[in-house]
Amino acid sequence: MKYDKVIEAARIAHREHWRVTSDESTGDKQASAVTTAWQNSLCSSRIQCEVPIQKNLNEKIDVVDLSTNTAYEMKASGKNAGHEFFKDIFKVIVYNRNHDRKLKRLVFLTERNGISQLDKGLGRAVIESAMEYNIEIILQEI
Repeated sequence: MKYDKVIEAARIAHREHWRVTSDESTGDKQASAVTTAWQNSLCSSRIQCEVPIQKNLNEKIDVVDLSTNTAYEMKASGKNAGHEFFKDIFKVIVYNRNHDRKLKRLVFLTERNGISQLDKGLGRAVIESAMEYNIEIILQEI
């Protein structure tokens, strides 16, 4: 994938705020700090953060680049990335059902071990099937 300032900002935030930990509470706090730093470095009229997918749902997409109709979702830890990945795909599908401007791409950012899990089996099948919904899915290491 060519240079993408949203991905680069995610990598910077991840480097600055993420440390491997076995403590779930610490990991949750760090993941929140990564996402907040990432979003704070990007949000503008062109790049929106915490974008609601539907009025009556409390689900949001981390970052949406309106100039490319691309959704970005991040899982700071590569552990259990599948849970977030599959949920994020459905968030894009629901978003597209409820908005005139359709998202054409989902970039899912996570650590290398999460990418490895998702790039085979059901994850790979879903990535290939997403084109039926006019959505390209890209797995991107942070």
